[in-house]
Amino acid sequence: MPAIPADASTALVIVVLVVVLVVVLFIARWVRKSRSADDEGVAATTADAREIVTADSGEPAGAAGAAGAAAGGAPDAAAAGEVHPKTVLDYIDDRTIVLDVDDADRDAVIRRLARLMAATGRVVDEDAVVRAALERELISTTGIGDGIAIPHATTDAATCPVLAFARSRNGVDWNSLDEAPAHLIFMIAVPESGAGTEHLRVLAQLSRSLMKPSFRASIEMAATPADVLAALAATVRPISER
Repeated sequence: MPAIPADASTALVIVVLVVVLVVVLFIARWVRKSRSADDEGVAATTADAREIVTADSGEPAGAAGAAGAAAGGAPDAAAAGEVHPKTVLDYIDDRTIVLDVDDADRDAVIRRLARLMAATGRVVDEDAVVRAALERELISTTGIGDGIAIPHATTDAATCPVLAFARSRNGVDWNSLDEAPAHLIFMIAVPESGAGTEHLRVLAQLSRSLMKPSFRASIEMAATPADVLAALAATVRPISER
């Protein structure tokens, strides 16, 4: 094998070093960009989570604004907090409660509940709410098991969050996870703008109540819509009042 001239060896070493340096710089730059993107993603996720937790807890949404004002920033309208943190009781009344429905079909129950929502004036397009709820059922069933279904519709046909309830003695085939019929059906409709906070808050509060056997027993035995509201009032309230 012929010997490589000294000058050629030196040039080869220099080329290799330059290539290695370029690769190292490229990797370092890529790592910095990746970390920056990750940090931005974590910050955004944390902010979203904070908004959801604040909404779910009933804690005044202006807490951060108040801190900013104390540091010299201009206070906003939310800084004063809410006098009455909202719960699901703000979205349901006796007009949106029906007991002992005869409908055995899931779609029929959804239509009935959408009709009740429209009667409150909070839904301007009953058919749009029905379509949104049924489209959601195509993604995955809202029959969560134990005789409970929580259909929900996200649509601007709802001008503000609204909740309706139907009880079925015979049960409705909801394609539930445990394959059991649904007897207690709460339906939620929220505008598109409220899907990230109001929707989750209503679901969270309602789910916590439905996990309590005493609450389920109360609404199973309810004789009037007022009894259902009383059962909700006994279990659903802002965290600040617990």
